[in-house]
Amino acid sequence: MLNRLGVDRSGRNAARLQYGPVGQAEDPPSGPAGAGTVGPSDSPEDLAAVAEVMAWAERFLVAPNPQLGRRGPVCPYMRHSLDEQLCFVTYRTDRRCDSYELRHALRSARQQFSELQLATPPAQRHLVAVLIVLPRIDRGSSSALDALHASLKDEFVQAGLMLGQFHPQCQAVGLWNGDFRPLQSPVPLLAIREMNPSDLPFLVGSPVHASTYIERYAPAIPAHTRRYLVDTLMAGVRGARS
Repeated sequence: MLNRLGVDRSGRNAARLQYGPVGQAEDPPSGPAGAGTVGPSDSPEDLAAVAEVMAWAERFLVAPNPQLGRRGPVCPYMRHSLDEQLCFVTYRTDRRCDSYELRHALRSARQQFSELQLATPPAQRHLVAVLIVLPRIDRGSSSALDALHASLKDEFVQAGLMLGQFHPQCQAVGLWNGDFRPLQSPVPLLAIREMNPSDLPFLVGSPVHASTYIERYAPAIPAHTRRYLVDTLMAGVRGARS
């Protein structure tokens, strides 16, 4: 069973932390209401890594950054998720990103994400976020985590979800400033959230992803027109990269 722990920030419960090995819970998460205790198997090192991630989220993700290239916080979504107590954090003790167990756990986390949304009022379901901290994988290179992310992204996008990878060495550049590295975090982690209309720039690199986006946000457009839009988008992306 995944335990839950409320995190006090500025005198209020700002987030719910789901501790424990995600994907191996005996029962599905019960939703964002209520708080529990940390289990006896939680190591001080792993809990410290989770705390470090939450401090980084407050310090970096929800704050403006002069290198960002636009106004506002690095991640506008996260501020609302934290304020509404709809950010869930868990961790895994895997040391390798290519393990079957981790891949299986992430697929289970996708299902658990849906269960968390169903336990949330409809007007707030888009604010549910799950952070899966991976404190024991290699922090010297992001290549293994990048490969894991790439191998699972199709599944998540087709389910209407975004899967993001964060790592101390992640070299993914910002949309508005090619010198900015918004996905660099002090501890490796993966993040799950619902796809939203502003995600198109993250999806045009793949015709499958772009098609899923258009089907989701422009369902009234005829299928042949959607295919035309995807082809046009992809041609523009290829032209910009050449």
